[in-house]
Amino acid sequence: EKIDIFVGYKVGDVVEAVFPGDGQTYRATVVTATDHGSFQVRWQDPDGGPECSVVSPQHMKYPPIPLDELSIGQKYRGTVTSISDFGAFVDIGAESIGLVHVSRISKKRFDSINDVLEEEQEVDVWISGLRDDGKFGLTMIEGRLDGGGAGGHGAWRPSDLTAFKSVSSEDWVEGTVRNIAPFGAYVTVTLPSGESADGLLHVSQLSDSYVKDVSKVVEMGQDLKVRITQVDLKRGKMFLSRRTDVSGLPPAPRDVSRFQDVPADQWLTGTVRGTGPMGAFVAVTLPSGK
Repeated sequence: EKIDIFVGYKVGDVVEAVFPGDGQTYRATVVTATDHGSFQVRWQDPDGGPECSVVSPQHMKYPPIPLDELSIGQKYRGTVTSISDFGAFVDIGAESIGLVHVSRISKKRFDSINDVLEEEQEVDVWISGLRDDGKFGLTMIEGRLDGGGAGGHGAWRPSDLTAFKSVSSEDWVEGTVRNIAPFGAYVTVTLPSGESADGLLHVSQLSDSYVKDVSKVVEMGQDLKVRITQVDLKRGKMFLSRRTDVSGLPPAPRDVSRFQDVPADQWLTGTVRGTGPMGAFVAVTLPSGK
């Protein structure tokens, strides 16, 4: 199977990259490109860990486009993720998946959506409408809009998350998976008091272990328990976690000063402690037994 890997990252680009220490994904900034095709990135929140790491491009990606940066009429190149009788869902790289209604697929008549679209197909789309709940409409026919968001003005307005701001990050709350994307899952969280709102369960927060495929861990309609790790009232965004430590941050570095004088041609005894997409984690023992 052919896999296309983007290698055109530039210095200063904000990316999401896999931290070599634990195999989890974190936000970082590209510092420089190496001679071997990899990139040195600076972690935005190292939390005691290394400030920079070298990451290969297959373990990097651009972060999703914030919903409040979308506006009616913007053009994107997207990928069809699924097809239904009423339209097609298209991933444009935003924080949620957009819907192209059947009436906005083509000016020409067709008997079935499957006659003109298929999953994994790349298409040009325009933002046709924005809603308060984080959902947005798309059109494959330029200029055919759906009246915009609340009030009919097409302006995105953040959700009121005031009731969720006071919930402790140590408390587990009920949620239901509403949508799945390559970067995570959108979960509708319901408080005991009855308030409901959608939050992002990022791929790095799905499990304590590395997650390669979101759909292998959660599915649409699944009920689960999550923790609310961050609420941004101004932007109307809520971030969730299923990790037991909730931190989502790289671990603090260990003292490896005892290894700095070991010659490069000396063989040491080691034990594989874990594996990840970039290789294996090995616990190395010095001849002294330390």
